[in-house]
Amino acid sequence: MFGFLEEISTLSGLPFDIINKGFRVVNLSNRAVYVEGFTGLIDVEHHEIGIKLKKGILKLNGENLSIKNMNLDTLLVVGDIRNVEMS
Repeated sequence: MFGFLEEISTLSGLPFDIINKGFRVVNLSNRAVYVEGFTGLIDVEHHEIGIKLKKGILKLNGENLSIKNMNLDTLLVVGDIRNVEMS
C-alpha cells in the first residue's frame, strides 16, 4: 500500500503525509463501503453509521445499513448507501 501512495506523492508533488492519512475508504457502487484504518464506532443504526477513523470521522447515511464484517482495523458496511461524508 505505501509504495502506491509514495508513487502518487512523487507524481502529484504533494507531501506523503497529506496523501497517507492512515485510512482508506472504498465505496462499492453505493451497495457497500469498505474501510481500512477505523478505530471505533460512534453510531450504528439502520439509517446511519458513524465510524471513527485514525484522523477524522466517516458518516454513512442510507437505508438498511448493517455491518457485514469487522476486524481489528477493517470494516465492511452493506445496504442502500446514499451519502458518505468525512469530517
